[in-house]
Amino acid sequence: MRFAIMRRAVARQMGAVLASAILLAPARPVLAEPAWRQVAVRDGMTIEARGVDGSAMREVRVSVHDALPPDAIMATLWRHEAYPEFVEFLEQVEVLRDDGDSKLVYERIRVPLGRDRDTTLHITRTRAGEGWEVVSTAVPDEGPPPTAGYVRVRDSRSVWRLVPRAEGGTDVSYEIRTDAGGLLPGWIVARIQNSAAAKYVRAMLERARKAAS
Repeated sequence: MRFAIMRRAVARQMGAVLASAILLAPARPVLAEPAWRQVAVRDGMTIEARGVDGSAMREVRVSVHDALPPDAIMATLWRHEAYPEFVEFLEQVEVLRDDGDSKLVYERIRVPLGRDRDTTLHITRTRAGEGWEVVSTAVPDEGPPPTAGYVRVRDSRSVWRLVPRAEGGTDVSYEIRTDAGGLLPGWIVARIQNSAAAKYVRAMLERARKAAS
């Protein structure tokens, strides 16, 4: 009986010691994401870039205000099958599965100064108040198998944010980080990413305005 009481007392003491150690242990610092760096302002669009921690990838963000409301822009954003009609670097877009607010989409992408790319994307859209958020993530093991003549994009993520302004219109932002694969030098990849992201946003908004007129 005395030994059982002693064991319980020791267990309580060990528990208190462990709890104290957890409470007093120095917290691991939370690494902040790298700051955005403005690289250009073009046609009213602000283009920014930053590195991605633990990766050779870089992230590009394009921001602009547009007079259209979020729903009008979303109507164009969500018609993926029409993209090759107005996005110059998209050779092919095929919607493999459409579940309403979630899609599986296969794309073939023209790349200047290098081999063309292809990718399969899982794309979701979510209401954010009166606006929208659209997230696309590469899922390389889904969709058509890799094919000769195209470099498979295996790591990519992009986010569209459509935020309404009280005075009207929409604050639009598009962020993308991708490992395009292949052996292109980093400075060429950076230039292509900056230009392509801005052209993509411009083409999307011009198409949305045309559809709304």
